[in-house]
Amino acid sequence: MEICSRCGTFLCGDCVEYFREETPACARCLPHLVGSPASSRARSSPLLSLLGLTGLLAGFLVQGRRGLVVWGVSAVLGFAGLALGAQELRLIRAGQAGTRGRRWARLGLGLGALFGVGFGLLLASFGYFIYRSYGRAG
Repeated sequence: MEICSRCGTFLCGDCVEYFREETPACARCLPHLVGSPASSRARSSPLLSLLGLTGLLAGFLVQGRRGLVVWGVSAVLGFAGLALGAQELRLIRAGQAGTRGRRWARLGLGLGALFGVGFGLLLASFGYFIYRSYGRAG
């Protein structure tokens, strides 16, 4: 029988986890111990958001339907980065993820928000263009 070094919970032999093979911890506290790496969700969030931003800009360089495809792919990537950053921060606040990923998640959330604003402006400009071209009935 062990005691979790972080929260003090009594642990049986089946539920005990060891941090660096010497410090007992429960499964909930193990990610919070010093040295616990950032999750892949936290590390991939800024990358996906940045790829979404890059695709948003690259869509202007590609003409025709291919440009629309680039914007569609960038929408998936950008919003995935935004969602992963928000999810990681929520899990950190709930105590279910290690705190080492907080900076990565905040960066992904910030880049994802920037992407969201850019994508919203892109959609608004398309809506305005369609309104100006077809919306006014004579």
